[in-house]
Amino acid sequence: MAKYISMVLLVVMLVVLVSMLCDAQNDNSNNNNRNNNRRVRQRGRTRERGNTNDSDETSQPQRTPRPPRTSRPSSGLSGRSRPSRPSRPNAGGSRGNRRRGGGGNRRRQPHASCEEIYLPMCKGLVPYTHTKLPNRFNHTTQTEVYRVLEHMWAHMDHSCSRNLRLMVCSLYLPKCHGRGRGLEPCRRTCMTARRKCGRPLREMLGVTWNERYSCANLTNRRCLRPVRDTPCQHQYPTCVQNNVLPVCGNLTFTWGTVPNMFQQCDAQEINTEVQYYDALRATNCHQHINFLLCGVYSPFCVRDEMPFTFPCRELCEEIRTACEPHYLRLYHNLPWPNKLQCHRYPSTETQGYNCVMPNEGRNLMGGK
Repeated sequence: MAKYISMVLLVVMLVVLVSMLCDAQNDNSNNNNRNNNRRVRQRGRTRERGNTNDSDETSQPQRTPRPPRTSRPSSGLSGRSRPSRPSRPNAGGSRGNRRRGGGGNRRRQPHASCEEIYLPMCKGLVPYTHTKLPNRFNHTTQTEVYRVLEHMWAHMDHSCSRNLRLMVCSLYLPKCHGRGRGLEPCRRTCMTARRKCGRPLREMLGVTWNERYSCANLTNRRCLRPVRDTPCQHQYPTCVQNNVLPVCGNLTFTWGTVPNMFQQCDAQEINTEVQYYDALRATNCHQHINFLLCGVYSPFCVRDEMPFTFPCRELCEEIRTACEPHYLRLYHNLPWPNKLQCHRYPSTETQGYNCVMPNEGRNLMGGK
């Protein structure tokens, strides 16, 4: 009896659930029908309004259009005309530039163009040929950069690391790269130069790295990476044949000193820097210009006990007087090179230092 009653209750519950579902579906269908009827009535009303408006417009007389005004010039905007205003200076650029964030007194700077490097301490000695100015120090010309780099030239020539020259040159003459700013040295490049050159510069030249150079403001993204260094084969000044330098050919002195007075050790690097003066040599401004360049970049060896023997100051001054006007004309009005400043070299009257003249090599070591 109890089973029979439970079965009856289950059937009743099922019937109730089915009826509820059916009612819900009927309600949804009724709502949809009501919404459709409303949409149909609204469409009919809008059509009736449109017909009445058309009938009203056709019943009204048409107005004659006004003749165009010719007394006021058009402002360039469609549908309107306004009187012209007096012109005034454009302080903030065009309206389009102001919308793009160029308003106020700011003007959009043109893209800086690339230019070939012509400074002697960087030209041909770094792995790129063109730069883009201004740099981070707001130098806009290479002449301005030269005024700064000529005081660092002795540091850059040191054979402790090639990355020292790369760091200084790319910091002041950023590598031209696309339309953006030039590429500066990576922080790794600066740290490599510091690790290898910090102590030699301090001991030999009295240069403190943190006072002269800083790696803190450099990044390791979109920059010039460090290059591989080749150690110098001669730790101390040594007499070697200077015929590896073409400028030293056909001279009475056939032996030179490595490293030279600028601590340059790589013969290829020295020859690259000497080639900078090829245009000056081609002018034949002085017959002994090759003797001066050879004696500066590869100081002559006079006997074994005197590896550093330079051209005499008197000859240097004579060559400068004859060649400096050509140098200014050929090298973008740069001043006479710092390495060829004649006060650096001994004169015939200097005590304790010897200098030589072009024809004296026949009687000395390696003479012809």
